[in-house]
Amino acid sequence: MNRKFLWHSLSVDETLKKLKSSMDGLTKREVEERRERFGLNELPKEKPVKWWTVLFGQLSGPMIVILAIAAFISAGLHEWVDTGVIVAAIVVNTAIGFFQELKASRALEHLQALVQPHAFVVRDGKEVFLTAKEIIPGDVLVLKTGDSITADARLIESIDLQVNEASLTGESVPISKSLEPNNRGTVLAERTCMVFAGTAIVGGRGRAVVAATATDTELGSIAQLVSDTKETKTPLQHELGRLARWIAGAVVFIVVALFFAGLFTGRDITEMFEISVALAVAAVPEGLIVSVTIILAIGMQRILRRKSLVRRLVGAETLGSVSVICTDKTGTLTEGEMQATKFSFLDKDVQLSEMVGKTLTAGPKKMVEISVLCNDASVAETDAEEIELRGSPTERALIDAALRVNTDTKKLIASHKRLAEIPFDSEYKFMVTLNEWKGKENRFLLKGAPDIIVDFCDQVEVAGKKKKLNSTQRALIDQKIKELTSGGIRLIACAYKPSKQSQPGIDKSKLGGFIFVGFICLQDPLRPDVKKNIMATKKAGVQTVVITGDHPRTARAIAEEAGLYSSEENVVTGAEIDLWSDQELEKRVGRISVYARVEPAHKIRIVRAWQARGHVVAMTGDGVNDAPALKAADIGLALGSGTEVAKQASDVVIMNNNLGTISAAIEQGRVIFDNIRKVTVYLMSDSFTEIILIGGSMMLGLPLPLLPAQILWINLVADSFPGVGLTLEPGERDTMSFPPRPKNEPVLNKEMISLIFVIGIVTDVLLFALYFWLLGSFDDLKLVQTMMFAAVGIDSLMYVFAVKSFRKPIFKINPFSNKWLILGILVGFGLMLLAILHPFFQEIFEVTSLGLSHWGLLLMIGLIKLIGIEVAKWWFILKKKRA
Repeated sequence: MNRKFLWHSLSVDETLKKLKSSMDGLTKREVEERRERFGLNELPKEKPVKWWTVLFGQLSGPMIVILAIAAFISAGLHEWVDTGVIVAAIVVNTAIGFFQELKASRALEHLQALVQPHAFVVRDGKEVFLTAKEIIPGDVLVLKTGDSITADARLIESIDLQVNEASLTGESVPISKSLEPNNRGTVLAERTCMVFAGTAIVGGRGRAVVAATATDTELGSIAQLVSDTKETKTPLQHELGRLARWIAGAVVFIVVALFFAGLFTGRDITEMFEISVALAVAAVPEGLIVSVTIILAIGMQRILRRKSLVRRLVGAETLGSVSVICTDKTGTLTEGEMQATKFSFLDKDVQLSEMVGKTLTAGPKKMVEISVLCNDASVAETDAEEIELRGSPTERALIDAALRVNTDTKKLIASHKRLAEIPFDSEYKFMVTLNEWKGKENRFLLKGAPDIIVDFCDQVEVAGKKKKLNSTQRALIDQKIKELTSGGIRLIACAYKPSKQSQPGIDKSKLGGFIFVGFICLQDPLRPDVKKNIMATKKAGVQTVVITGDHPRTARAIAEEAGLYSSEENVVTGAEIDLWSDQELEKRVGRISVYARVEPAHKIRIVRAWQARGHVVAMTGDGVNDAPALKAADIGLALGSGTEVAKQASDVVIMNNNLGTISAAIEQGRVIFDNIRKVTVYLMSDSFTEIILIGGSMMLGLPLPLLPAQILWINLVADSFPGVGLTLEPGERDTMSFPPRPKNEPVLNKEMISLIFVIGIVTDVLLFALYFWLLGSFDDLKLVQTMMFAAVGIDSLMYVFAVKSFRKPIFKINPFSNKWLILGILVGFGLMLLAILHPFFQEIFEVTSLGLSHWGLLLMIGLIKLIGIEVAKWWFILKKKRA
């Protein structure tokens, strides 16, 4: 007895026999035996990760290890200020990562909560009230409107039973259930004789014999997928790890080489040790990891203002590299609720939007009368003086349509009293009422499935005139049905018949002689801005793919309306995916734009196929069935209106369910990465400049241009404050005009490394020129070193403007657009002046005061350097454009 057995293909009698049960349920003895065999109806609990395991994982990151070594060495040299800064960086980043990990996915726990309500069960012929975990295979569930279903079960009784399975299958319309068995290959969303754990009864009543519990249910299989699906590292995590290893290797090589070069040129070993350590600390950009954390945190806040909540810090940056969006249909592309969109007659179609505020003509008027009077939904006013519609989703949509065309539904119902009725039943698929009408005759009003309703008609109303329903007219109706349903529209056919009957009671077997009026077209409408947002993401090089549990025809129609190209060849069902190997799916996935009738395992395969092709995949979803794919994707996007399971398995929660919000979040993700790259280039350029300056001086046998304490101070104040200012850099206007960066592109790609070298070489050429001139002009080494100390610090503070944009020269951007950057530069200047002018700091850093002429010379050199870097940057921009 398990989920994989095709229970939907068995008749009621065959199911009861297979489960060794009966309409009276299990006996007490059978319950005890099966309890031992099947255990409790609950999902297994994973052992929580220990806090110290999470903490160790955070502390073992490569960048943290480098910073820890730098802090240890700094403390050994009694450089307490630098030690404090490095330790603070370690504490801040470890704390953020630690608490983020502790709040990681709780999807399995929420899945458990879904199967813990109570249920009525028949045992020994009596109804008993049990907790969900006590239910076992063979139990007979008693189902009524509002109940949550607690196990997978085969229906044995069904009276107008409708089930909302959206959270499990993605199907937007409640499913009408029946007792008839389905074909063996029927997909999950079309198994009309089954009910599943985690879904809810929205209409009717029935009974079902339990076929699967706990992990054997469809919900249990999803729980297993969530448990088995490991969260992958984000591109940023990979790149920061790679960068940290690269920095560590480079620093060790350079420092060791310089240490032995110094000894070779006759310098004191103690002096060389202090210089090497100072260079090592300076070369490690401890401000980088703090800056990245700030950039991500600020990016999260900006994304939040655009109605998206980022649950994982590193997930914010991943948004920027998304190249494929796998989006659900219901609730993301569409409104998530059925609405009547038009009335369709044999001679014309009338959009509801065209009828608002106008007097209804004969055809639409009849349609509204039938949809309101032959309807069991009701209109109620809430305490907030708002209108609330109560009833089945379809009947609510019909009342809503009447209200939208300004129909007074209360007055209409009051003036046409209902005398008799046959309520809707999913078995015969129609509803008929007898209503009072003006004059001597009353009216039968009929609505339901088109093929059923047409069989009750012998006339058809066209342009206000009644015609005999002959073969020609029938062919026109069939053609209309085919035309409308091919667009994914759900149809409700309407008909009426005058009658002199005034007594209650309608004989179902004698129905006939109706006049066919037309169809009410129902669909889950596209959200207003979806097409525009899809075009915007397409312009940014991001491909959108629809993945839904809906019928292929419905999915394709919505995709085409949303602006996604779809033909028969690029619309695929889950059943077709099952026939393909992973390798074949990987080959085909780039040509498929719509996936229909998919199940959770299919979604994971689709995500992994895209990932295997080197793409960064964002997956949207709202249901329990989406949780595994949300976790498997590079970035999981849960809808705010979705299940808690989906939210806990995601990285980002889209609070307004809007695809435009996803586009905005992707844009901000790109801004985050741009800012990380800007800060990295800025800090690495300074490290490169200092290493070349010190190393070159040692190799040439010159006095050191900078002392260890001076290097550390430049590293601390002249770099850090502008670096923090860069973290708040606003996004550039053309951010969404470029394709997403390749998945494996490093933070420092060839262009960025070249720019670091250019900045370093331009800077060092000027600094060496200044240094040679100073050595030849002044005998006071302290004054020379003070000038070099100020020059390196001022250069760092000035050339930060050059990294505000890598795509535009400085004269094409507003250099003062970021007030925090300006503040950081001013604070950096102030602290450099303090170090040179204040007696206390002059003693610490072994510097002397400078005159106005000295400062003028230094500022001029800084300006020349900025111009030189801009010229080089412009050359790179032109070269890239030509390529």
